[in-house]
Amino acid sequence: MGFLISYEERKVKAKGLNKSAKPKEEKIQEYLFPDEYQNFSLLLDLPAFEYSENPTLFYPGCGADILFPLKYLEILFPRLRNITFIFNDLDNNFGLFKTILDDVGISFNEKNNFLQFYWNGTLVNLKFMQGNIFQLLPTIPTFDIYFERAFRIMKDDHLQYEQQIYQKLKPKGILISDSGFQQFPLQKLAAPQELSSYQEMIIGIKK
Repeated sequence: MGFLISYEERKVKAKGLNKSAKPKEEKIQEYLFPDEYQNFSLLLDLPAFEYSENPTLFYPGCGADILFPLKYLEILFPRLRNITFIFNDLDNNFGLFKTILDDVGISFNEKNNFLQFYWNGTLVNLKFMQGNIFQLLPTIPTFDIYFERAFRIMKDDHLQYEQQIYQKLKPKGILISDSGFQQFPLQKLAAPQELSSYQEMIIGIKK
């Protein structure tokens, strides 16, 4: 029998910040396919990244996916105290983010398209930008971390997209993608290919 995951938005009120609240792993698993959740353990073999300041992570075409970048953050950046997320998608998934966070036991502050919450002690400031990233990209500020997942079919017709992303990634910035970017000068980590449905996983540091 196949494994079905459905996303249903419901009205969730902001309950404020709770630094001591921890995400419920059993609830996280309900939003992921079993092999996806198991594959997070593969990240434990990679070296942890260090950041002394508040980095910015950019995630285009995020859909309703808030859990993948949070799990990567938790494993690869274990000592990070605060981070800014810039999420983008054509559809307005802001309500789904709130629903998912509430389901997994995380409370938040909310203002317009902005969420603030703690994830295992790390303060996350999330800004959601709705729109076509290929039009919005010039307005996106430079970022420290680029996160991409299941976006290859979207960027295939935009030949300059990866070059534009690489240019906006700050020096020594970190690129995490399940496809592409092989041609750029990156210090590549031995990323397990099982993390990518395309078998093209890349995690690298901009030289």
